[in-house]
Amino acid sequence: MEIMYHCLYEELYKEGEYKDKKKRSLQLVNCWSGDQTVKFNDDFLDECEEWCFGSLRNADFKTNPDAAREQINAWVKTKTDDVSEDKRFTLINTMQFKQNWAKQFEIKDKRGDWLMMGKEDKIPLGTIPHRHHVDYPKSPPEAWILEIPYEYKHLSMFVILPNEGTDLQKLIDSITYEKILVWTQPDNMSHTDTYVEMPMFTLKKEYDMEETLNLLGIKDLFSDKCDLSGLADKLKLSKMVHECVVEVDENGTGADGGSGGVVQTHHHKKFSESFIVEPPFLFFIRHNPTESILFWGRVITPKPEN
Repeated sequence: MEIMYHCLYEELYKEGEYKDKKKRSLQLVNCWSGDQTVKFNDDFLDECEEWCFGSLRNADFKTNPDAAREQINAWVKTKTDDVSEDKRFTLINTMQFKQNWAKQFEIKDKRGDWLMMGKEDKIPLGTIPHRHHVDYPKSPPEAWILEIPYEYKHLSMFVILPNEGTDLQKLIDSITYEKILVWTQPDNMSHTDTYVEMPMFTLKKEYDMEETLNLLGIKDLFSDKCDLSGLADKLKLSKMVHECVVEVDENGTGADGGSGGVVQTHHHKKFSESFIVEPPFLFFIRHNPTESILFWGRVITPKPEN
């Protein structure tokens, strides 16, 4: 696992004609903060440096938790409320992504609660299930999938737009990484002159990972059965939180209900398809050389307040 992570990390950071050494579009950073009273194993510290590109920082969790929290906050530039005198070790992983579109959008009119943006472009368009477009419009697919490349095209946003009548939750439950690989194959997604219009949006969500990891069968990590002796003696994990913020606008990305969207054919215009995105829809951001999904999310119409 360490070797796989190391290779993926290096691939994401590989220098090339699209990379700016001083200002990368994708930043991944690991940091460990350990209480100064804990003696961490030398082998663990060496492994962190060599395989996970992370370093250990000393903090005074026991006698001065507020200062420790401020120290961590200054590094991650985000809110951290889980440092207290009974904590001994924190693991922080950040992924920061900001990239312009290969071809920028133009701001359009507001539609309902959403400010829309649109552009004409020749971009890959496909169907779900795979190659279902051969039966369209006689038999509409469950959903359409569109690739919107970022500058230099090493990263792309994929939008999955369910057809009217498609159960969004059922579609979500059916998605696997293997299916995504099939849906994004070149024989399913053809470069099409498309007018695409979609909302500008900002998503922010925090997840308590204990429940998620328990569902995956990882239960001992948060109990007294936890064995972290490879790191140091008498340690166990008390909390794991994941927070993600994604901002999408006309320039690029900073990482139920509604009528859905439709794909219409327009032979009289210079573009052949209209891809009109209205919530609910799904999206993911992919690193194309490795086919690694970096961000995944869904945009739904907010429920009206009572």
